[in-house]
Amino acid sequence: MRRSRHRQRGGGGRDSAPQNTPQAPTAKIYMQHGIDLNTNLGEGFGPYRMEGEGEILPYVTSANIACGAHAGDPVLMEAALEETRYYGLALGAHIGYPDLAGYGRREIHLPPSELRASILYQLGALAGLARTLGFDISQVRPHGFLYRQMSGDLRIAVTVARAIADFDKWLVLIGPAGPNLLSAGERAGIRVAGEAWIDRMYDANGHLLPHTHSRAVMKNPNDILRQAASLIRNGTAQASDGSKVQIDYQTIHLHPRMPQAKLIAEQVREMIPYARGLTAEPFTLDAEDAVRTLAYME
Repeated sequence: MRRSRHRQRGGGGRDSAPQNTPQAPTAKIYMQHGIDLNTNLGEGFGPYRMEGEGEILPYVTSANIACGAHAGDPVLMEAALEETRYYGLALGAHIGYPDLAGYGRREIHLPPSELRASILYQLGALAGLARTLGFDISQVRPHGFLYRQMSGDLRIAVTVARAIADFDKWLVLIGPAGPNLLSAGERAGIRVAGEAWIDRMYDANGHLLPHTHSRAVMKNPNDILRQAASLIRNGTAQASDGSKVQIDYQTIHLHPRMPQAKLIAEQVREMIPYARGLTAEPFTLDAEDAVRTLAYME
């Protein structure tokens, strides 16, 4: 599972690439078939564990491991990496503000340089542990308040994207679907994947309702499955005012703490005939995919 791209960069600096290799798209990731199903993993600390994480792993295609800021520790990260490898999932880094006490959901405002350093620190921790098991990070998914900030503050979105690009320009940034994510990816020169939620309520503008809102999280499994079906078949979700909003997404988030999460994950997987994980390996594109990717970039 180890990608060869790290060894092929020698002598050319971070921006060099092998000849005759297509450059990465600078915005929305191109997926010829299917949808990625992602979940979070290792969101505990010390003796504390997030219940139900392992139950939905057979039904997802990628797992984002907490890197020790909002949750996670070295022991949990190693265990989560083993599970990710066992199920053959694409590996993601789940980054957040350094806020264990608040689970990364409290409002924290860091200077851009400090936020960048924190992101690089988290990516480095997970990448180092992953290397001992022979594989690499494919995508990065922000958490909590940082995720919500990206939707409303382009400066934060660009800071996150540029930090990821500085670490590895082939990584895919997962974030709230919308113009900020696309613009941040374009400015940083990395690929992005818009994310849809099946158990969260949207407003009429296609933004997630904040966790403090009484209707932010859906609690009825039938409502969750109904939203999943609408997103998968029509690309739409029902907003809090009853209207339909279009969500331009490439990955769906399945939260392990959804009610009846295992049953829902199983049924959502059955709705998607070509579920596939995100990949940060550009050199595995065949000739046909490469042509289509370059055409998309134009």
